[in-house]
Parts: sequence; structure tokens; C-alpha cells
Amino acid sequence: MDFLFTYHPIWLLAACLIAFTYAFFLYRKERLLEDVKRSVIWLLAGFRFVSVFIIAMLLLGIVLEKLNERKEKPLLFVVNDNSASVLLTSDSTYYKTEFLQQLKSFGDEMQHKFDVQNYNFSDELIPGFEVDFKGKTTNLSEVFNTIFDQYTNRNIGGIVLASDGIYNAGANPIYAISRKSYLPVFTIGLGDTNLVKDVRVDQVRHNDIAFLGNEFPIEIEISHSKCDAEEVTVEILAEDKVLKREQLTLSGEQGLEKIDFILKASKVGIQKFTVRVSAVSNEYSTANNTANFYVEVIDGRQKILIIHQAPHPDIGALRYVIEKNKNYEVTVQKLKDVKELKGYDLVVVHNYNESNPLLTEYLFSGQGPVLYIAGTSSNFDDLSALNIGLSGRSHAGEDVQFVMNSNFKDILMSPEEMRFLANAPPLKLPFGNIKYSNSIQIFGYQKIGNMTLDNPLMYFSEKRNSKYGVIMGDGFWRWRLYDQLQHENTTNFESFFNKIITYLAVKENKDPFRIQIAKEFTENEDVFVKAELYNQSFDRVNEPEVSFNYKQVNGDLFESYFVKTSEAYQLNLGRLNQGVYEWTAKTSFLGEVYEKKGTFVVKEVKLEFLNTVANHRLLRNIAKNSGGEFYFTNQLAQLKSDIEKREDMVTVVYQEKEFDDLIDYKWIFFLIVFLFSFEWFVRKYQGAY
Repeated sequence: MDFLFTYHPIWLLAACLIAFTYAFFLYRKERLLEDVKRSVIWLLAGFRFVSVFIIAMLLLGIVLEKLNERKEKPLLFVVNDNSASVLLTSDSTYYKTEFLQQLKSFGDEMQHKFDVQNYNFSDELIPGFEVDFKGKTTNLSEVFNTIFDQYTNRNIGGIVLASDGIYNAGANPIYAISRKSYLPVFTIGLGDTNLVKDVRVDQVRHNDIAFLGNEFPIEIEISHSKCDAEEVTVEILAEDKVLKREQLTLSGEQGLEKIDFILKASKVGIQKFTVRVSAVSNEYSTANNTANFYVEVIDGRQKILIIHQAPHPDIGALRYVIEKNKNYEVTVQKLKDVKELKGYDLVVVHNYNESNPLLTEYLFSGQGPVLYIAGTSSNFDDLSALNIGLSGRSHAGEDVQFVMNSNFKDILMSPEEMRFLANAPPLKLPFGNIKYSNSIQIFGYQKIGNMTLDNPLMYFSEKRNSKYGVIMGDGFWRWRLYDQLQHENTTNFESFFNKIITYLAVKENKDPFRIQIAKEFTENEDVFVKAELYNQSFDRVNEPEVSFNYKQVNGDLFESYFVKTSEAYQLNLGRLNQGVYEWTAKTSFLGEVYEKKGTFVVKEVKLEFLNTVANHRLLRNIAKNSGGEFYFTNQLAQLKSDIEKREDMVTVVYQEKEFDDLIDYKWIFFLIVFLFSFEWFVRKYQGAY
């Protein structure tokens, strides 16, 4: 214990002198105490001296420094695999009962020397041994990363990991333990390492979206082991009805077979399909003989109409981009042949003139989104009359390159796309006295030679709540050829026009009640929903309650209510069973009732059933690379003995300095009060005051 002084210790002498002087002159010639014994006066003077000295000393800000010792036993983590693959063995009953009890007893026996922490894991690390072996995925690296992150700067002695070594999520655990390679990991091998007789549906490849009436492909991968010369039947079912069936003969000790099917989208909505492979005789497990997948069938794509005055290679280049995107359906018509414009999500007009009254009325009144390609054959008098942000006349054409406007943020281009646009061949721009409105949003500027002009080469604006875009020039078909020549693909060209088309064709959501929920979830992730409600001024509000009802198709109905956040709503439904769910969200605000409906799908996760062979080699590598050892389940006593003998897993003694201001000690305050009180009492008793 040491004293630290805020001021120089010499001030203690000054405090002593002040206290002595005060006490001396107070009692030197005290007339009221003339008849009192000299010894009593010295006692009272001593009390006064001590009281004043203590007060003066406290004013000097003296700090008391103490050293405390804290002992921390080494942490020993006992972690058990809670994934479903552990039970894919003939010893499944042993792992659920006897072994689990042995592992708990092992942890209890180690408590005398270690601070034992019990965990179980599958896709995440969870405290305790409350296991059910229903984990959908196994993430071994998460075990080590979580322990290392949560127990940073703690005395970690080691980790005991009981697992079958099969992981199907996260990174390779070898990389995870390299973060703290000095910490030993003792692995206990579960499961069976022998090859078993089994047929498995490994993977189903399919489109997530199909259009009503269209056909879509399905590719199925089937793996097998010890099934040489066995025959199986592969079926695809929908609503327990067999849609496709094919016989397959397996060959070899191990193998992988691929089968292709073509299905037809005959019903709108999220459709559930099942792949089923018939079991072989004496098969080890049939849990992996089926797999479910889901395809959303939608009724029609976004429709785009391309109108042209005369044939032009730009039309072919643009049509190529639109047809390649599965979300769009394109129609090409000559300007004079256009007789119907309703039902189109975007109209593209190449070299416009007003020869078609129906089209002119549609464009002038802003009935829908439009992309104008104002090439050298456009009639600029007619274009000016449409009020689309330009006016004037053109006489001839000149070559102009594209320069991106860095201030335009509604469409974001990647660095590769920007380099492509900067170096792409020039467009043929109508030349003349053309003026532009100040209200337009410029996407790209004109560049002639090395000079960038203030005039736009491409811009956007709105007319009666409908967006429109204008490309000043034609000849962008050369951009596609340039992209192919430079990169051996047309990715940049396609991405550029897809972003423009999406920007114009997307419908702005003006709905005052909005629900945000993903279309797809998996069994091992939480279903999270958000909601927003807007008033007439389009400010977000969250005063009324919002209900959310959901049910699995042909299942029970569940009712929940959103939790209010600062300005919106949110709801966590937790993890749901696989299947297609229908939902309804409902609220009322200012006399209006708002209701939204939709569907989402929860996909099954069968990764744990795709590998039935334990990976003890990985467990041995983890133990070897960390300085631990590998053990079998019947070697827990040996594991206990080996850990207790290790000299690198010891209790750590920490010395911690503690600083206390002397003025904070309450007993000093009571001492001062006692001294003054006792002195006052004696003075009064002797007749003084």
C-alpha cells in the first residue's frame, strides 16, 4: 500500500504546523479553562490538533494505492455437435443418451481445475447441453470464431469439441483455429467413417421464376455409394401427382448421376415440386431420397413496345438486350402500324414523327413511360411539340461521344461500365440550334473530340407522373460490337440498357401502406417483416396497430402484430417449417382500411442428410494444428487425464492496482466528527463553550 500525493509531501509539514498553531493559541490562554487540570487541556488541544491536521491533509488530495490479486482459472469449453448428421449412424441412441451424460460428467469432473463452459452448436454456438440433434447445417468455424471473439483477453485453456467432422456451412475450420493456434483443441470423433449403401438427391438446379405457359428445365444430381447395378426410379411430383418419371441404373462403388427434365408452368403462384428417388434394398438412410424445390410462376412479363420509322441496326441491338432479359417481353412495330398502346410498361420510339395520331396523343399526354431515340431521321419540330425538354431544328449530323454525369445518382454504373461508355464509338447526333429545358436531369453529356459540352447526350424527366428518357443520337449498335471486340462479350452494353429500361419501366410505389418481406427463406433463418404507413403528406407514421396473419397453405392460421419502431413497424416470426405461406397485413388509419396480401416460401434445408460419412480426418487435423489430441467416445477418461497433466493450462494470477482518494473513506469523516464532538463535550462539561 502506497500513498500518492497530488501536491508535494512537504505540504504535510505545513498542515502539521497550521494544526499545531491553531490548537496552541486556542488553548494557551483559555480563561474559561483556568481551573481545569493541565492534562485535560493538553488532551483537548491534542484533539483539536488531530482534527485540524486530518482536514488539512484531506485538502491535499492524497490518494491511496493498493495492489489486489485476482485468480482466474483457465476456461475449458466443452462443445457438442447438435446437427442432424450425428444421428445418421447405428449409434444414434448412444449419442442422445449415454454419451451426452458422459460428456456432462466429464465437464463436472473438470470444474476443480477449470472454469468449464458447456455449449452445443449447429449453425451457431448456443450455451448449454440442451440438444435435440435437429440442426439443419453445421458451421464448425463459427464455434471457434465465437469463442475467440466473446472471450478475448480471457484465460482460455482449451476447447473440447465432440463432432462428426462434417461441416456444410462457413469456412474451413482449419483457418478459424489459426487465429489462436496456441490454444489446444481436443476433438472427440462421433459418427461412422465407413462407406454405407445409400442413394441421395444431392442438388436440384432450376429457375426461380417461370412464366405461365412456358417450359422450364430441371437438372437433378443424384449421388450414390455401394449401389452398383441397382435400379432406381426418379420422379418429380407436384401436389402428390407424378409429373415426370425416369428409370436409372447405378454403377460403381461411388458415383454421381445427372438427369434432366422439362416441366411446364401451368399454374400462377409459388409452386412446390418434389424430387423423389426410390429406395434400394438395405439402404442406410432414406431421409435424403427426397428434395423439395419451389418455382414462382408469374402471369406475364413486363411488356415493351419498340416503334421505329424505318429499319435500323439500333432496333436489333435493343431488341437483343430486351429479349435476353427473362422479365421483359418485347414487340417491334413500324410507326404507321401502331394501333394499340395500352398494356405496355415502356414504349421506345426510334426517330419520331407525328404521322400516327394515336401515338402522338399518347406521347403528348404522358400516358406512360417512354424512351425517345432522337436520331438523324427524327423530326425535331414534331419532337419539340411533345414538350419533352428540347426545342429547335436540326440540319445535319455529327459524331458525339458519351461522358457520364457524376452528379446523376439515380442510375449507378460500375467502373467497368463507365470505362466502356467513355471509350465507346460516337453516336450520330442531329446538329442544329437545339435548346434544352432547365428541368431535365442529365445522365450523360456530349463530347466532341477532347471538349465536353454542356449539352446532354442522354437525359430524363417526367410528364404527368410518367418518366421519359431521351437519347440524342443513334448508332449505339456499334457499342455492342465494340463491347464484343474488347471483352469477348456484351455484358457492359446489356447492363447499360437494362438499367435504363428498368429505371423507366419500374412503377413508383405511391401506396400509403407497404409491406417488405422477402419471397424466400430457409428453415434455419428467421422470417423478418417490415411495414410502413404514410399519411396524406406522405410522412411516415406508426400510430395505429398493424396485424399480420399468416398460414401455410391448407394449414392453421397464426395472428401476430407488428412491433412499432421509431417511424415504422417490424416483426420477427422466427424460424418456420418448410412450405408455402400466405399472409395478410391489415391496419386502419383516419377512417381508411388498408390491407395487403402475398405469399412467401420457406425452403427445406437437407444438407445434413447429404453426407453420411463422418470426417475424422478433419478432426485429427484440427487437433494436430492446435496442439491438442484426437479421441474416440470411449476415451473420455484418457482425455481428462491428458488435460490435467498439461502445464500450459494453468490458473493465472492478475495483480490489479486500485486507487482510492483518502477523502472517500467514511471512517475518516466519522473520526473527525467524533474528535470535534468529544472536544466540545469535555469543554462544556468543564464550563467552557
